[in-house]
Amino acid sequence: MIEPHLEVRALSKRFTMHMLGGASPVALDEVSFSVKRGTFLAIVGRSGSGKSSLLRCLYRRYLPTSGEIIYTAADGPVDLAAASDQEILALRRVEIGYVSQFLRATPRVLAVDVVAAPLLRQGVGIESARERAGEMLSRLGLAEPLHTALPATMSGGEQQRVNVARALCARPRLLLVDEPTSALDSETRARAIDALSELKDQGVTVVGVFHDQEAVDALADEVLELEDGAIVRHAAHDPDLPLISR
Repeated sequence: MIEPHLEVRALSKRFTMHMLGGASPVALDEVSFSVKRGTFLAIVGRSGSGKSSLLRCLYRRYLPTSGEIIYTAADGPVDLAAASDQEILALRRVEIGYVSQFLRATPRVLAVDVVAAPLLRQGVGIESARERAGEMLSRLGLAEPLHTALPATMSGGEQQRVNVARALCARPRLLLVDEPTSALDSETRARAIDALSELKDQGVTVVGVFHDQEAVDALADEVLELEDGAIVRHAAHDPDLPLISR
């Protein structure tokens, strides 16, 4: 039996709305699922269903209200919901990657150095890291003169190429992606799908939020559908079925 690479057990997340008298809306309600190593799991659902909240809990940008997130790291299992901040940061440096909907980069850092940063944290030499970063940026269709430009001067689509390149270049063991293709044109979307498919073939586990039918059809092994913070479907992906079942 293949052990899960990621196992989520009764995960819940509530937000306290201090401006609304302390109201506590539920973002996630007792969510449980597992993902085998090398599987590509697409998280789908309507706006407000809890997709991004789930992904941010997995990455520990949000601290879950309750539940467990058991991740099998290189040196053994760890509960991402209970691990210390130092443990989480160490895992992000070498094992867990994240692509948000929008690039968050250090100001006045060149695009190639934004992409190379995770490689440097892994101990790759600066010249090799910059070379690999440049290759990934070119693969995603970013013109070479922009490699040494500041991301703040770029269009939204160009920034997202930098964002995706940074995560893919690092080759994490677990990659979390939040609408990685949403700001990309059709040609760049195809390039990103190809690069994600290659990571999947290399055994990287990918969990991602998607609205893009094309990307899900090309990449997903399984689909997990959320509605009002709860799972309404977790099954093998069937391209003949709509992404949202209800």
